[in-house]
Amino acid sequence: MDTHETRIYVGRLEEGRPEVYAVGSISVERLHPAAHAFEWGTDPAAAHELAQVLLTEASGSEPPADICRRFSQQILSRVPQDGFALQRETINAWLRRVVTV
Repeated sequence: MDTHETRIYVGRLEEGRPEVYAVGSISVERLHPAAHAFEWGTDPAAAHELAQVLLTEASGSEPPADICRRFSQQILSRVPQDGFALQRETINAWLRRVVTV
């Protein structure tokens, strides 16, 4: 995976179910949760899993659980319930800021 490629992570409701995609310059990839359906803002366990998937996808390595929890609380809890778009660069900038604190 090229972690420098420009990507946008798009979450949206499809037939009432949350789906998340990684949209690159030449591809669109649906991201898959391991255990829970993706959620943001309503189910803490599912939001934590989404945070883990987004941070891993954006940075190229799996972050510690406490970093996922912070991303879920600080970012995912604030996105609109009907959908979101987050740039890879934005996620990685947040990650760099939090990890160095």
